[in-house]
Amino acid sequence: MTEREQPGFTLVELLVVLTIIALAMAAVPAIVAGLPSIRLRTAADDMVATLRELHQQAIRRGQTTELILDPSARAYRMSTDATPHRLPEIVAELGFATTAMMPSGGNTSIRFFADGSATGGTVLLKNGKRQAAIKVDWLTGRVRRDECFETRPSGAPQHEVCHQ
Repeated sequence: MTEREQPGFTLVELLVVLTIIALAMAAVPAIVAGLPSIRLRTAADDMVATLRELHQQAIRRGQTTELILDPSARAYRMSTDATPHRLPEIVAELGFATTAMMPSGGNTSIRFFADGSATGGTVLLKNGKRQAAIKVDWLTGRVRRDECFETRPSGAPQHEVCHQ
């Protein structure tokens, strides 16, 4: 006697599909949670590129160039271009980790000199518990995105979450 095939799915097929869906749902929050870190790192990389370009222009032209940061407006402008550039929305706060940056009319600036040196300092781009650090070496004018940290409340040490 032959069995008639009935249309539909077997129990094994249904379990396989449900397992795949469960794995996909578990992966989505991890991907979405990583997006702010990636966007903050991208904003830091853009700032690094701008600073490096100013450094190169100072050496090529033989004159001082400057990046003027306006923390209250979350914007910056360059001495070579008076147009202000707003930081991306992911950057909620602009901070400074050194006094080597010289005030310029209430704003903060980083200067690059014709000999390749700079005023130096560290710019911090912050978003909630995340921050990206951009360091400018005073002697060589070298610019690098050094590290990203996730800050901890109540003075606890910071935990490194990304590298250069």
